Amino acid sequence: MTSPFITKSQKSVGIAILLTILFGPLGLLYASVTGAILMILTPVFLFVLLVYGVVQDNSVLMNLSLGILIFLALTYWLICIIWAIMSVNSYNKEIKDENNRQFALWESLQKMDQNQIVINVTKDAIAVNKSGQGTTMSSKPSLREWTKNNPGRSINDYYAKFGS
Repeated sequence: MTSPFITKSQKSVGIAILLTILFGPLGLLYASVTGAILMILTPVFLFVLLVYGVVQDNSVLMNLSLGILIFLALTYWLICIIWAIMSVNSYNKEIKDENNRQFALWESLQKMDQNQIVINVTKDAIAVNKSGQGTTMSSKPSLREWTKNNPGRSINDYYAKFGS
């Protein structure tokens, strides 16, 4: 189902794989900044542990960090590629879910009963006619007021309800 509410562009799995194959954890920055930082710092941390184990003559720490470094050296690029694919798929799923939520809201507003009138009255919406009597006018709230009174809603919800 195609909807006019896509607000962000999706990321490409192919580009994520290509960048990660070519640049390893630096290519992972396209898909996941957190993942890239973690994959850049992990070998550095393990190398520091290895050096610390050698300096302290701690064979357990030295062997453990060396074993993990060897395993990581053999699987490093593969881990980065898998992480990139999972991150891009997760990002795209979040965008599609938000798109579907916006589309459902739009459809529900379109199907709303035409006889039902929603009036938002604020202190500023009171006008005085020429006879001096106060009357209330319905006016759409400012975007700032609406977002303050409707936390968690987006600008698309505001324009879907009140138009441009």
